[in-house]
Amino acid sequence: MLLGIKSKKILFVRHLFVAGLGSLLTYLFYKSYPQWGVDHAMWRSFAHTAFVLLVVSLIVGPMSKLWRPFTRLVSWRREFGVWFSVFAVGHGYVIWERWAQGDVMRLFGFEYLEQVGGYILSRPEVGIMNLMGLMLLPMIILLTITSFDRAVSFLGISSWKWLHNSLAHVIFYVIVLRGILYLFFFFELSYPRMAVYPPVWFLYPFIGMALLVVLLQSVAFIKIVLRQRAATSRRGFNIQSITVCFLGVLFILPIALPGGMILYLESRSVDVPPVSAQVSKKYSQSFYMVINSGNQDIHLWARDLDSKPYFRETIEVGGLPISHKIYKFSERAIYVAQLDESKRLAWSKSENIEPESIGISGLAGGPGVWALQYDKGKHQITVDGKALAVTIHGVDEVIEDEVFKLPNFQNSVSPSQQLMNQ
Repeated sequence: MLLGIKSKKILFVRHLFVAGLGSLLTYLFYKSYPQWGVDHAMWRSFAHTAFVLLVVSLIVGPMSKLWRPFTRLVSWRREFGVWFSVFAVGHGYVIWERWAQGDVMRLFGFEYLEQVGGYILSRPEVGIMNLMGLMLLPMIILLTITSFDRAVSFLGISSWKWLHNSLAHVIFYVIVLRGILYLFFFFELSYPRMAVYPPVWFLYPFIGMALLVVLLQSVAFIKIVLRQRAATSRRGFNIQSITVCFLGVLFILPIALPGGMILYLESRSVDVPPVSAQVSKKYSQSFYMVINSGNQDIHLWARDLDSKPYFRETIEVGGLPISHKIYKFSERAIYVAQLDESKRLAWSKSENIEPESIGISGLAGGPGVWALQYDKGKHQITVDGKALAVTIHGVDEVIEDEVFKLPNFQNSVSPSQQLMNQ
């Protein structure tokens, strides 16, 4: 066989082994993010596993050039490459199903707003990530469908090698860029949102594996070129060696430079303390307020921000709700309601959500501070140069569990009116 497998049974066992290894890694990666929600942990675990399998498939070749015993593993690149594709596509499907919920516009960072009657770009960083994923998809599919003996026979061994070597490295570098953007830049504290996220531990293993790939490729490149030069000419060998080593260093720099920059940025950034330490409790622990923004009213309830936070946001237009968010610390769950195509509020639930992952610090540092500073009544509060009309109804008062129950939408009276009338 052209790809070195002489038995279908052996091929089946190899695929079964790599599939089992990938499944185990996915489970372990999923369990390593207990502070994140189910959705985040799920699509992140598929992505991590796919990258590990891609790295293995890329390092086998240069390792076989450096250490002869590894030549026995060269034929395994097919299995690792195929299952990289499977888990990468699984990662994309989970994002499509759990994040975008089957909406193409949402997949690329847009949200539908009823009050404007159309989509607006609300999460450009999500759009960038998914556009990069969309660019990778046809390349991954092409490599997968040509990872078989018939494809090698049809294309010819030289054309097949060119195709796989070229696309595999394009995929690798795009994934590295995408991973650095996602793992580092998207979960750092940023103004004005000021959301504090749980740690994303995979950043440095990710950069380390990427560096390992290019380092092994660089060393193998230097070894092969120097061996060829030594066999043809002895003149100027020292200068030639220095030149080849310089080229090898340039080979590493595309990964080493951003990796070093991440280390520098991390060393200069400040670790964010817990919510209670950030503002020394100079904010209300529990409050209820209404923020008027254009033709919509945003109702905010919060309770026990420093201990066991509960939070609810209800957005109304003309007295009718268009969305809800309810977070319950006791369940570690957030409930979200949005208008569906039939203009009815459809609810969804995300579990295993810790307070840090829903931006409790931003809630405390914004509305919580307003409640303590301005107290009850109507106020004009300027935020980012924009004046907001804010009516504060309660400050550090008891907010009953009834507020955080899922409302009955069969009633024509808005949920906030029901609660205020009780």
